[in-house]
Amino acid sequence: MDQIGPDDGADIDTSNILANQIFEAGFAQYDIAVIDDFEGTGLQGSSMALVVSGWNGYAGIAGISALQVNFYQTFEDAGVSLVGYVNDSVAGTPDADPNWGLAGYDLIGMTATSTPWAIGLGTQWAGMIPTNEFGTNGQTGVAISTVGDLVAYQCNPAGGFGFGPFQQVAYNAAFRVLGGTGNACDLPLPTECNADVSGPSGVPDGVVGVDDVLAIIGTYGEVGDGTSRPQGDCFPLPDGNCTVDVDDLLEAIGQYGNDCRPLGACCFGVDGCQENELESNCEALGGDWLGGGSACAACVSGACCLGDGSCIQATPEDCTGAYQGDSTDCGFVTCVPAPDNDTCDGAEVIGNGDTGIDVTYALTNGPADFDGTLCANFSVDQIFNDVWYSYTADCDGSLEISLCNQVDFDSRIAIYDACGGTMLACNDDADSGLCGLTSELVYAVAAGDSVIIRVGRYSEGGGTPSTGVMSVNCVIPSEGACCVGETCYDLLPDDCTAFGGSYEGAGTDCLGTQCGVTNNDCASAETVDCSGSALFDTSNAFDSGFGEPDATQCDGTYLDWGASPDVWFVTTPDIDGTMDISLCDAASYDTSLVLYEGSDCGSLVQVACNGDSTVESGCQSYYSGIYGHPVTSGNSYYIRIGGWNGATGPGNLTLTCLDSGATGACCVGGACVADDYTADQCATSGGTWYAGEACADVDCPDDVACTTGNGANTVLPDGAWIAGTADSGAGYFRAAWVSAPAVSSMSVTGLSLIYNAGWSACSDASTLPMGYNLMDGGYGSLNGGSGANYAPTNLSYAGVYPLSIWDFACNYDGSLGSVVYAGANSESNGTGECWFLWMSSTADGEGQSSLDDGTGWVEETFGLNYCITE
Repeated sequence: MDQIGPDDGADIDTSNILANQIFEAGFAQYDIAVIDDFEGTGLQGSSMALVVSGWNGYAGIAGISALQVNFYQTFEDAGVSLVGYVNDSVAGTPDADPNWGLAGYDLIGMTATSTPWAIGLGTQWAGMIPTNEFGTNGQTGVAISTVGDLVAYQCNPAGGFGFGPFQQVAYNAAFRVLGGTGNACDLPLPTECNADVSGPSGVPDGVVGVDDVLAIIGTYGEVGDGTSRPQGDCFPLPDGNCTVDVDDLLEAIGQYGNDCRPLGACCFGVDGCQENELESNCEALGGDWLGGGSACAACVSGACCLGDGSCIQATPEDCTGAYQGDSTDCGFVTCVPAPDNDTCDGAEVIGNGDTGIDVTYALTNGPADFDGTLCANFSVDQIFNDVWYSYTADCDGSLEISLCNQVDFDSRIAIYDACGGTMLACNDDADSGLCGLTSELVYAVAAGDSVIIRVGRYSEGGGTPSTGVMSVNCVIPSEGACCVGETCYDLLPDDCTAFGGSYEGAGTDCLGTQCGVTNNDCASAETVDCSGSALFDTSNAFDSGFGEPDATQCDGTYLDWGASPDVWFVTTPDIDGTMDISLCDAASYDTSLVLYEGSDCGSLVQVACNGDSTVESGCQSYYSGIYGHPVTSGNSYYIRIGGWNGATGPGNLTLTCLDSGATGACCVGGACVADDYTADQCATSGGTWYAGEACADVDCPDDVACTTGNGANTVLPDGAWIAGTADSGAGYFRAAWVSAPAVSSMSVTGLSLIYNAGWSACSDASTLPMGYNLMDGGYGSLNGGSGANYAPTNLSYAGVYPLSIWDFACNYDGSLGSVVYAGANSESNGTGECWFLWMSSTADGEGQSSLDDGTGWVEETFGLNYCITE
């Protein structure tokens, strides 16, 4: 079986990879094997190989600690246990095949450890699984190949991935199995230079010469023993006769002088290339041999812009500047000099104050040491397009470096003790949560301390304008107000920390500081009108002791309360209708929000919560909101405001209550049908309601309603919507609850977003790889596949996230049973790539959808849209 093909990787499809891994004990439920079929003919197996790569922190085969080979009679067997009827393994880091040429992938394998593998007759299933610790080396997978029947299976007996014990995938696994009868004499001889049986070192060297004649004479008369071929047996073709006799000697004499060593291209980079060279000759000439059968077309070079603005022709590997692409020419390329402080040796000396920075044409010269040890690195170890500064502290205090909202690129900062020295501190996105994708850090210094400051981008800029201002200051600690509970003391920052207090900042004092807040618990909740607003500040608050909220009511919104300091409000609407609660405030912090209903603090029942909302625009990066919550006149609703993982700060609470009899414009099917409908009237018409608006002022969105009679409609942008991540690389799988005896096609709507310390829309949603899975009542796969037809809409959520439609051609005839769960997900390689966020449905609430985050399928608290054609 060979689904790997030539060593240049020409038969490997790099568009996808299939999870294939034995995890450490703590993640054993995710142990997964990819298996592929072949026809067993009674031959024995002697070795197996696979093409491997990885994602989600994978750093290469050095992190693989073992390989195991398994053969199975059926794919169902692998769904019960990954140990096959043949099971063989070898410990240790595998060796990469040095002849393999496809970058980003390795060819690894093992031979049978004792006796050849006894493979059964008929259709058999082969699998080879790396043992790889997820915590240190991410996830591994087998590459997919263009060779095969497009039938393979992923088997996960413990069910950690949520698709059941196995699922069929329409791919070919890049496996190779070698073997035979176990008798080497049954294997064919080489078709060329078959008389090359030895060489100067005792093994064939590609040339028929005196060493081969002597080896045949030396083994003359030997006969194979059933497991090995005598060295001198080289005739007749194709298999020899397992005996060294006069015919073998005559064959060697007849071929004497034949040279069958492989020839290939010898590349000299910009100095040209020679075809049909031996590897040894190429090395002697100082060239780079590109492999047997290679051609000079693979010897590429191009223009290389150096830091001084000059240009040289170079190979990609030899370019020490910015490589402009294969076959580019310096005569047609404009190179811009890198800044003078492009390297650490040229670091610009700066002092306190603001410094203009420009990394547009900076090269990436620093080490890839942004490894997550000192600060979060979002799986990227490099600071790209970096520039360097030298700073000497003039105080005993804190060095404060800030790019916060002062640069126009996704930034990074690191400081070192010297050029080529130790990193002291770093930051990607500022910890305050108020700086978006820009950076700031604080580091303790003494007067006279010198540090190197390195500033650059999160990703390669490629000449994208990247400018701004860096503020650097040495701040001397001074006494300020220190709140210890509700008591205030004037203390230095370190002393305040030692007392367990909260330092309010330099220049503050206890005369002007109120420690604690009046509405810091439920009993002292501040009354606010609905509709109305109120300012709040949790900076001096503490945990009210009411207990942790039930985060399952808003799963996936990052509530993450963590004993957060909190403040309380209470409102009693005088209408029957709906209430919106918003903490949107561009100057506020990363909030978390919980809503309770009850007559007093002793009878409260939690009715809603939210960590991060995306409904509004112009807000802080992470804000909370609960929208369209039904309210009853005279009932009391308690609002509890905290922060993500205990974050604190000031903010603004806004309540909006709408009477159930309020009127407004109603859009149905992309057209405004009335501007005096109530919310209920508009809902009955299947429309979108705009409170208090007239048709003349409303731009009705596209109609994305399901018209097949089997579906759940999408919540429109003005509704209380939720978009849930559904992406295989992120480890989140979602499924809508459906009822369909057969599924000809299925469409879903959602957002195509990329997460990098905050959500942003992908530049081209049409390229998002998508897959679907139709399941029975036990979440067993009935039908699934990859690929979907894409269509945009004119709907936009929170003013910035466009809605798209993906339509899957399922062609499922119901032969395996009715569909109970319908899943859809994007197929990324993990963080930093575009993900599909499935939009919620108007049929919202429990009993509408399920989530599998790797721990098994659980019921969600909101529905998902879908539209099925049976």
